[in-house]
Amino acid sequence: MSLSRAVTWPAIALLFAALAACAYPTRNQEVASIDHRQGYRWNNLDQNPLEDTLVVVTASGGGTRATALALSVLKGLHATRLPNGRSLAQEVDVISSVSGGSVTAGYFALEGPRGFDSLEEDFIRQDGMEALLVAGLNPYGLAKLATDGTERIDLLIDYLDEQLFDGATYQTLLDNRKQPYLLLNAADMVEGVPFSFTQRKFDLLCSDLAKFPLATAVAASAAFPVALSPVTLTNHQPCAAIENTPRWPPRWVTVSLDPPDEDPFAQPSIWYDNPQRTSHARTENAYARTGKAPEAEQKQYVHLLDGGIADNLGVFEPYRMLATGDSDPSFLNQMSNGQITKLVFIVVNARSFADSNLDRSRATPGFLDMLMASISAPIDRTTAGTADQLRELLFTAFESLELNEVVENTALIQVDFDAIADRACRRKFQSIATSWTLKDEEIDGLLQVGGALLANDPDFKALLRITGAAAPALPSLREVCGALSF
Repeated sequence: MSLSRAVTWPAIALLFAALAACAYPTRNQEVASIDHRQGYRWNNLDQNPLEDTLVVVTASGGGTRATALALSVLKGLHATRLPNGRSLAQEVDVISSVSGGSVTAGYFALEGPRGFDSLEEDFIRQDGMEALLVAGLNPYGLAKLATDGTERIDLLIDYLDEQLFDGATYQTLLDNRKQPYLLLNAADMVEGVPFSFTQRKFDLLCSDLAKFPLATAVAASAAFPVALSPVTLTNHQPCAAIENTPRWPPRWVTVSLDPPDEDPFAQPSIWYDNPQRTSHARTENAYARTGKAPEAEQKQYVHLLDGGIADNLGVFEPYRMLATGDSDPSFLNQMSNGQITKLVFIVVNARSFADSNLDRSRATPGFLDMLMASISAPIDRTTAGTADQLRELLFTAFESLELNEVVENTALIQVDFDAIADRACRRKFQSIATSWTLKDEEIDGLLQVGGALLANDPDFKALLRITGAAAPALPSLREVCGALSF
């Protein structure tokens, strides 16, 4: 048994708990100016050739299990060829992710399909858990963790950078100018709301996303609670960059807040209209007003943990782009004016559901059982609610807005182990551990099942019709389940 097989995330946390240094790193730099024409923003990337078709992919958390499943789906999309000779993977406009899915999303945004093989060999098939433990427990690693400015999360940051990202920053993506537009999502651990790594979000912190390392953003998205320390961002507010900004906080924040000059008790809060959006706006408003607001309302630092805490599907930010006119970009506005007439939305959910005998025993569950349940249960509830909201938006709300052409040309594909009808096969995939180390046979199954689930979805035929793509030669679920060796 390798070292990684014998430990769990809570055990790693106990090993590293005493090694935290007293001084903290400054991970994000102050921005010189806030300009919509600069920075890592949608409008500063070249648009894909399918101009009237929006293709969005979201990838959930789940360690290497999620990384491999997301890669399998992207490979399936790459096998789906369009009339213009390109693959559907090359036409992905937005990829949004959390945790393990962020490894695939970040590397796909950096390298595109040419990076598929290196992602598999240099990360998915590596013993990441053992590498992290060795890095933290060898004399050099112990000394490094004991120095000022180094935290437990730096073990994961360094590993991601060494294996995949090689010093790449958001400026690297900006220099490439290619889509997909990358949305890596962490969670503000104090507020419990999603935090997307976009320049617009960094504007609120007077920070420059272009200088931010991709490995650090991915690590923030995957910072599993307790085992890893958060990635902490410094809020540089107030700063010189906002002095030339006509309106601060920006309207896209304040539009979701109650009017400040009215009697707060005169009418019901707009929170009743959309609680999630209002709560998120209140947090963003606090970011923007730090330094000028009362001390109790200031957010001088933002502590980021695993994005699955707030949104384990990575859907929140793409949903906002589709549902509001004040997002950046606003896909709703583009649909209303006819720029977007077709929509493909693919949700990759690698949620696990490990076998347990707790509900067959009268014995009181132990500490680790309770700890993992307290983390996973809220994530699962949030995931189910998010998926329902997305379907309601695409097929009910859009119809009420008379976006009939878009509704008729929308494909919502859900890649989820729950869609496997065979119970034995389904349970095998759901029982794969959330870890940075998996067995080769588990990886082999994951790299096949994503494409099979993609093609198995009832809306896959709609996807082919919408895009004009030819049906790819992907394995069936019967073939994948019949070949499993774990």
